[in-house]
Amino acid sequence: MASIIGKRYSAALFEIAKENEWIDTLEKEIKIVEKVYEEANLAAFLENPKVSPEEKKRIIESSFEGKVKDEIVGLLVLLIRKGRSKYFSDIFEAIQESIDEHEGRIKVYVSSAYKLSADEKTALEDRIARLTKKQVIAIYKVDESLIGGLVIRIGDKVVDSSIKEHLSSMRRSLLAEQAV
Repeated sequence: MASIIGKRYSAALFEIAKENEWIDTLEKEIKIVEKVYEEANLAAFLENPKVSPEEKKRIIESSFEGKVKDEIVGLLVLLIRKGRSKYFSDIFEAIQESIDEHEGRIKVYVSSAYKLSADEKTALEDRIARLTKKQVIAIYKVDESLIGGLVIRIGDKVVDSSIKEHLSSMRRSLLAEQAV
């Protein structure tokens, strides 16, 4: 989940895109900016205190002007001026979260003790889609410490049906009984 600062800065840009009906464009262009940001290692450049804010601004403008909307370039320049370029990734994530919500998509993080089969993934995604009434974007991770079962995170809600959690719960119950 994106940070509070990421959400704050992304909210205005998202609202402008929504009002002007260019959310699809925003999604595509943010991915372009994010890709360049990661591949060109802009983070290290932008966080370098030896590089002046004017030089950072010049690089951002020359890298993105004419390739993405002026509002996106303006946000990036604003962040540089305010010394908040370290929040670029959080802002990219927050914008994507806003777009996903607007488009009826939900990101779901699933941890399992073993790699799930395609059929298991489809069944799980279909069930979550029925429950949430949203298109599911699932991100899977294998966590062998779970022993069995699943841990599913949707936003700030976590459903932990792992054997590891059941064993921890039993242990807490036994300790509570012994304390009495």
